[in-house]
Amino acid sequence: MFALVLTDVRKSPFENLSISKPLYPNQTSTMNIRTITVSLFFLALLLVGNLANAQQNRNCHSMEHLEALKASHPESETRMRQIESFTQEYIRNQRNSREQNNVYTIPVVVHVIYRTSTENISEAQINSQIAVLNQDFRKTNADANNAPSEFAPLAADTEIQFVLATTDPSGNPTTGITRTSTTVSSFSTNDAMKYTAQGGRNAWDTQRYLNIWVCNLGGGILGYAQFPGSGSAATDGVVVGHNYFGTTGTAQAPFNRGRTTTHEVGHWLNLRHIWGDGNCNADDFVTDTPTAGAPNYGCPSYPSKSCNSNGGFTSDMFMNYMDYVDDACMYMFTTGQKNRMRAVLASGGFRATLVAGSGGGTTPPADPQYCASKGNSVADEWIQSVNIGGNTQTTGSNGGYSDRTATVINLSKGVSTSVSLTPGFAGTAYNEYWRIWIDLNNDKDFDDAGELVFDAGAVSNTTVNGAFTVPTSAITGNTRMRVSMKYNGAPTACETFSYGEVEDYTVNLGGATASCNAPTGVNVSAVTASSFTVSWNAVSGATAYSVEVRPVGGTWTALSASSTSLNLTGASASTTYEVRVRTVCGSTNSNYSSTVTVTTAAPPAVSYCASRGNSVADEWIQRVQFGSINNNSGANGGYGNFTNLSTTLNRGTSYTLTITPAWSGTVYREGYAVWIDWNQDGDFADAGEQVVTVARTNATPISRTISVPTTALAGATRMRISMKYNATPTACETFSYGEVEDYTVVIATASSNVNPADDHVASQQRETQGGDLKEGDIAFSLYPNPAQTVLNVRLGFVGEGAKVSIISVTGAEVYQTTLQNQENELTISHLKSGMYILSVTDGREVFTQKFIKE
Repeated sequence: MFALVLTDVRKSPFENLSISKPLYPNQTSTMNIRTITVSLFFLALLLVGNLANAQQNRNCHSMEHLEALKASHPESETRMRQIESFTQEYIRNQRNSREQNNVYTIPVVVHVIYRTSTENISEAQINSQIAVLNQDFRKTNADANNAPSEFAPLAADTEIQFVLATTDPSGNPTTGITRTSTTVSSFSTNDAMKYTAQGGRNAWDTQRYLNIWVCNLGGGILGYAQFPGSGSAATDGVVVGHNYFGTTGTAQAPFNRGRTTTHEVGHWLNLRHIWGDGNCNADDFVTDTPTAGAPNYGCPSYPSKSCNSNGGFTSDMFMNYMDYVDDACMYMFTTGQKNRMRAVLASGGFRATLVAGSGGGTTPPADPQYCASKGNSVADEWIQSVNIGGNTQTTGSNGGYSDRTATVINLSKGVSTSVSLTPGFAGTAYNEYWRIWIDLNNDKDFDDAGELVFDAGAVSNTTVNGAFTVPTSAITGNTRMRVSMKYNGAPTACETFSYGEVEDYTVNLGGATASCNAPTGVNVSAVTASSFTVSWNAVSGATAYSVEVRPVGGTWTALSASSTSLNLTGASASTTYEVRVRTVCGSTNSNYSSTVTVTTAAPPAVSYCASRGNSVADEWIQRVQFGSINNNSGANGGYGNFTNLSTTLNRGTSYTLTITPAWSGTVYREGYAVWIDWNQDGDFADAGEQVVTVARTNATPISRTISVPTTALAGATRMRISMKYNATPTACETFSYGEVEDYTVVIATASSNVNPADDHVASQQRETQGGDLKEGDIAFSLYPNPAQTVLNVRLGFVGEGAKVSIISVTGAEVYQTTLQNQENELTISHLKSGMYILSVTDGREVFTQKFIKE
């Protein structure tokens, strides 16, 4: 979400952020300054709904695809039950068998579907993925020994391997790779890439080959697979986005180690997600995996436990290939998962024909590994920070070596890149020697000419500054960069030395653009409480600019600009932001400019006009009932400030307001008026804000219906109720006899939300809308809000379950589960403090509510 609240913010700062002129990356434009405002709240909703390009959490759609296939292929339910029965019988037999398993070899065909040359991935990238599959499934992966001690005995060599096919379905020689040019810019999970007629490529015989389609997937989806028996043979296989496939070329961190394909092939071989796609009561059908309450994301710290009772294990097995963590943090299958996968390949199994050998194939060479290098001791010195081209990585001591390849640093070829290297010391400042290597041809070594890109040339006990230039002959795409700091001597690329440290990064080498320079003169002006304008000097050769903005210490969010200025609105008041700009020269980006900061102004005070009755000796407002407000106030001297009382209203919904007057003796005629400040501008003067008008009457009580406009601003605002003797009151007058009362109403962010701070509102809303909840009703409440360790979610609808997601203000999905009950308890202790969005869907509509994690 590009809310200027990009990170943990108590109120979403870019909730209504808008920017000026073209934001769309495919939009052709001149360098003329045009102004077009785009609501970043709308962008935020896109991210919440689609988790698109900014999404950095794993997003597998195999289970959603399975449900769609079940709906279109009702017979698959029976087929899958039969497969499960066979699987359980196979597992029982395995427990009683002492025979060694044979190694199953699966022929693979990779269908590359591309619209651009970038999407037409190289053979080297494909081979790197086959190598990863073999390492992961045969437990030869370099990180296999990272499993904690409680899980290490469970890690298994599945004795399943993969080869690119050497014979096509007609018996002709093949590389095992097909390439199809398409006019489709982005595919979804509707299987269009699996049909030539729909811009994709028809499957090879799915009983003889594992078909993998590699294409541009939209919606932030990394990949999906077809479970055994769940659909048509014509669509059986695995789909992976090209930028999550393999370890080189277009593969992007943090999913650039080939584990997306490992994960999806696991589904294709009948594995479920490690958390069973439910809560702590769900099952993944594997006995040696701990129960988990939800997926894990990023790189959790061990132990991390989501269920109180998870089979006696200390932690979730988040390092399992079937969880949702980043590629660098998943590295094992279990024996139980091995048996489950081998069941579908065994004689009589659903995929047994795949291992009969008719597809042919040869095992590609193993993916080469980079040599090791480290310092044996960081007791005295270590790498404190690395700044490459303005991109600072502050790391601190990491035991002599730090694998930071999940961090991608963008570098332009043919452009001078600045270097600033800072050591850290426990006490004495020792002399250190710095060198940097980049694997310019991506051959997994640093031995080639020019790959030593920076040599400090001498020892130093302070920060070392310099520069290097990536040659234009270097590859385009991701490769390895190694930074080495050695005490009192020049390090080599592959040595282990006594004192100092080594860090590895991923660098993305852009095209050769010697004239693509970083912008200068970055300036911020026109600063208000909710907006500011960023401007900079034009750069020759620029086709666009990328502006990054964040609250200080938060996460950067990038915006595109075609001119040399960008207007940002909807910012959070009294908040300090950081801004930096880089030049886009065709397919190449410059380094970022230096960072500038700006602090928005304090919010303007909202002050409502005064109104009151001078005397309540004869009449007054006795009681007000509206939503969850039920205030038996009695006489309050002519004015009652009850803004501490509130109710939540949904846009597009109608509610009944009841006003009960009282008299000390004679029953006089009273006029009534009610106003709600729908646009929150501090007055009741706008069209539609007078919501009730009643001519003088002595009737009691007074009941009227108030409809909430769909244009009402979300959030808290003022409601004024006025009762005046013998005439209809106006909003800001002082009159002789009668009374005025002010209240707060909260406009919800979705049509079904209820007040998160008052659980009684749920029942009140049911009463207002006419009776008990029925199937199809969509309403929910959450409490407490703010919450610390547990969030209670009360569903107000009956059906087959609700898919629930928790989404950070940056648009990242950090939690997902399915709720079957109306009363539910979500464990949120693992979330960082800040604001989040709870999203609930019944499969047709999505409804959201914000909450704060303390």
